[in-house]
Amino acid sequence: MSLVERIRTIISGAEIEAGVAVWHIESGAKLDVNGDEPFPMASAFKIPILATACKQLAEGTISLDARLPLADADKSMGSGILPYFESGLQPSVRDLLTLMIIISDNTATDIIVDYLGGAAAIETYMHELGLREIFFKLNCKDLLRQAFPPDVADLPQEALQKWTIENDILRDGLCFSKGPENNVSTAKAMNELLYLMYGDLFPEDLRAVALDILRKQQFNVRLSRFLPLGTKVAHKTGTIGGIRNDCGIISISESNHVILSLFVAWDEAPYWKKPAAHHQRVFIVETAMGEIGRAVYDEFAGIA
Repeated sequence: MSLVERIRTIISGAEIEAGVAVWHIESGAKLDVNGDEPFPMASAFKIPILATACKQLAEGTISLDARLPLADADKSMGSGILPYFESGLQPSVRDLLTLMIIISDNTATDIIVDYLGGAAAIETYMHELGLREIFFKLNCKDLLRQAFPPDVADLPQEALQKWTIENDILRDGLCFSKGPENNVSTAKAMNELLYLMYGDLFPEDLRAVALDILRKQQFNVRLSRFLPLGTKVAHKTGTIGGIRNDCGIISISESNHVILSLFVAWDEAPYWKKPAAHHQRVFIVETAMGEIGRAVYDEFAGIA
């Protein structure tokens, strides 16, 4: 069975919709399954943000050592720890980029997006690189608002969290759109971006910073789920509703690397008030992602 056939079998067995792209760096081999189909990036959009930060660092317009103050107005819903800290904290840009990637801190992300010049700066840079299939329109705070009806979207975070106990999010909201009005990418475009970041797009010191941050990722139950212990993976996950993404570079050895982008969608609506069933469904979805990751690893492990 070919790798493409194996991937298709895993996707079918898990009853998910997926866009998958694979790029073996040293041999140049490429393959994909629905690799040209756009998917919501969810927090995988933090890879384009990291790339844009590296561009501006290379140009000298921003600094890793600059300290950006945390204000209560900056605090965003969703993943992260900064919302629990007191305002006035002044993390460095390096700290914020690290928090943005390794624990997907949404507050750190939005502070960085503002520092870089807003969402348009990220999308413009992606298109300058020729990655016309990557669109970035909304920071975390604005994106998450799109999951709620307009009459509650602007409520304080605590009120929104209480609202979700008895009410489901908007499954047809903008944050789930596959169109350019949302933060979307194809798997192949994300692979292109990761290839550029691994290559000579940035000076060696900034390349090392970016890859080091990506390798410190704390969420490792998707594409890296079944990889051999100690395998280095520079990657970023993304989650919103039934979206489960993971995109990164697997280091099989010091001279053997493969890029894998996984964009996955499944119907979460039937499970939102059924915790046990929801947990089991997520287990199935993320297991399938791990099986794809292992299949890709095994395919290229024998290449010197």
